[in-house]
Amino acid sequence: MTIVRTSHFRYGAWCFGLLAITGVACGGGNGASGTGGESGSAGTSGNAGNAGTSGSAGDGGNAGSTAGSAGTTGVAGVNGGAGTTGVGATSGAGTSGNAGNAGNAGTTGSAGSTAGRGGTTGTAGRGGTTGTAGRGGTTGAAGTTGTGGAAGGAMPSAGCNATGGTPMSGHFTIDASGTQREYIIKIPAGYDRTHPYRLILAFHGRMYDAMSVDAGGAPSPSGPYYGVEPLSGGSAIFVAGQALSSSWTNANDIPYINAMITRFKAELCIDQSRIFAMGFSMGAIQTIALGCAESDQFRAIAPMSGSLNGGTCGGTTPLAYWGSHGTNDPTINISNGRAVRDTFRMRNHCTTTTVADPQQAGCVNYQGCDAGKPVSWCEFDGVHEPPPYSGSAIWRFFSQF
Repeated sequence: MTIVRTSHFRYGAWCFGLLAITGVACGGGNGASGTGGESGSAGTSGNAGNAGTSGSAGDGGNAGSTAGSAGTTGVAGVNGGAGTTGVGATSGAGTSGNAGNAGNAGTTGSAGSTAGRGGTTGTAGRGGTTGTAGRGGTTGAAGTTGTGGAAGGAMPSAGCNATGGTPMSGHFTIDASGTQREYIIKIPAGYDRTHPYRLILAFHGRMYDAMSVDAGGAPSPSGPYYGVEPLSGGSAIFVAGQALSSSWTNANDIPYINAMITRFKAELCIDQSRIFAMGFSMGAIQTIALGCAESDQFRAIAPMSGSLNGGTCGGTTPLAYWGSHGTNDPTINISNGRAVRDTFRMRNHCTTTTVADPQQAGCVNYQGCDAGKPVSWCEFDGVHEPPPYSGSAIWRFFSQF
């Protein structure tokens, strides 16, 4: 469906994100020596043929084979004209004398969240005139990501093949089960329609709206989208959803969120394997509801000061989970937040053993979780509010995938 931009909006926004990788190329093999020159007729000795100048190394790739040495010059004919210079040895794809071509580019490897290391530069060929620079080699295999485990390659959405102008940030509406719903979207500056971006959905609390999430006002102490967007470096598309009458967990909410995701996949370049959700208070409850019912669609969720809607969580698919809760929360008791944490800890088959997060005081990482499905938990001395470090902690958690 086509995005319809509306000038009227009473609430909020979001935006999307992903990575490019380096490569390894192969240089040519050592060349064979050239043949000697033919003996001439009677005459004075011929001058030796000159060796060619050095060929340049191919870009990228594992250390390339050295180019073949120049062919030996022909032996001068006895009492004759100069012997012809020997033909240069071949060098990999090309001949020396004429430059040896470096290896052709390999196919791109599967992208990881951490790019594989590129290959070393091939050694320059000795013989021949300057060679044509080789095209990039294959990219390194994706590196494994810290706590999150191995990350697979991007899954580009249909929108990565979309044509037309650059999509716009702003306020829009979408039909969800016959109801017109609103949202705000934030497209990264310099958006590349062929690059699959992360998609991060953010949900506001009961006393707030989508506009406050997009603007970075209360209750977030860290800036737009709970402080995550300023740290993303343009690698994600952000969307702030708008609840009906400021209340989430309405029966229409999951169809509304699914309708947005379907639209974004069709019209924007989204990495379908890296869709995330986060929220505070009622927005956290909505985020948890998505993690329970739609865990096959989301890579990770980050609820702040939330609880289980109705005390139950459907679904069994493991899901990477980050949660936070103030120890003095008078609105939603911290015991409710801990119950959510334990639900996902058990779903992800984590043990009860924790290790303190070295980057954030008050946060712990559970051990023994399913590969790529970590569970992190943060408690802080506060009331019903996002933690003061929400932006940095959530972005670190999401960006590992």
